[in-house]
Amino acid sequence: MAVGKTPVHRWLPGIATAALVAVVATVPASAAAARHSPAAVGARQPPGYTIVNRGPFDAPPGTVATFGFVLCPTGTVVWGGGVAFLGGVSPRLTISYSAPNGTAGWAVRVNNTGTTTAQFGVDAVCADRPADYLPYYQSVNNPPNTQSHVTAACPAGTVLFGGGTLSNTQQVGVVLTSAWPRGPVSFTGYEFNGTATRQNFTVSAICGQRPAGYKIVTNSASVAPRSTLSDVIGCPAGTSVLGGGVQDPGHVRVVQVAGSIDQGASGWAFDVINNGPLAHKVNGYAICAA
Repeated sequence: MAVGKTPVHRWLPGIATAALVAVVATVPASAAAARHSPAAVGARQPPGYTIVNRGPFDAPPGTVATFGFVLCPTGTVVWGGGVAFLGGVSPRLTISYSAPNGTAGWAVRVNNTGTTTAQFGVDAVCADRPADYLPYYQSVNNPPNTQSHVTAACPAGTVLFGGGTLSNTQQVGVVLTSAWPRGPVSFTGYEFNGTATRQNFTVSAICGQRPAGYKIVTNSASVAPRSTLSDVIGCPAGTSVLGGGVQDPGHVRVVQVAGSIDQGASGWAFDVINNGPLAHKVNGYAICAA
């Protein structure tokens, strides 16, 4: 497995499900698409495979999380997706949610509790619709000042392509703390609700017939106290990334997700923030196939 340990600055890169599906817009070509690393020479991809970028979006400081989305090309469906801030990682910039927009694309909300406007981008990994394709959802109540978690699972005979998380609030107090493939048939998310009201937290698993070369690869790294970590998990030679994620195995709410997105077709990238006084191990994941 090819793993990059060097921090990188890249195009890294809720609402009810029905509301997400209803989003319609023309997707402009991304001026920042060149930030993606190209796929390795000889890498194979599922039929119709493409990565679509949208942004940069402005995320002004305030108490409301900023929305962004991208749609897949006509004739394809979403297999995975993600979001990340542009220009570096900050403890004031976190992810509220990152989820499939039905089968049509990817939608996100990001938090900016700083004092200046930040920018972010959204990606969707798209391909032809395979047999038995469908996103599956599982929800849980998330009480005030509580971290909750839930897992969405694929049905028998299918595997996980990618997964996402969704919150029903626009308040910046809701922060994603982990979202990762638990294995080839399930996706798990953890969310901290720092608001004064109960929220709903939903995790999605995008599933379908197992593609050629399917494999989930992972690595581990340590994020120092009161610091940030950026890392990349590379796909095996001859494969391309479908989805991915990042997990804090200790599930402390001070370790928060600041970005989780494809690194072009070659792998998955993530950013995490550690606001606590102790170092924490984090695990990154890439779901890959040909």
